[in-house]
Amino acid sequence: MRTKKQIARAAVILTIAATSLSSCITLSEGAAISSNQPIGQKMGEAKSTIFLFSWSSKGEQNNLRQAAENGGIKNITHVEYINKSIFGGFVIERTTRVYGD
Repeated sequence: MRTKKQIARAAVILTIAATSLSSCITLSEGAAISSNQPIGQKMGEAKSTIFLFSWSSKGEQNNLRQAAENGGIKNITHVEYINKSIFGGFVIERTTRVYGD
């Protein structure tokens, strides 16, 4: 039979293991902004990556202007913002996606 001390130790070890594993989960969130116009024929995307709470060597590259340029879009009708957090926030990928003509 196990003692209370052994049970408490096992509970602490399991809690630490569960916490460590849960921090490796990838979380994604986003938002969309649209107009009453059709979605458009083109799509452009711009991404930035943040490592350990500081921008990558490229700096912030996920703005509307860059996304529109990447897709050859002159008239934006819809916008999506996507944030993806990996390893408990140590790596964050921010994406701006635009649609239009």
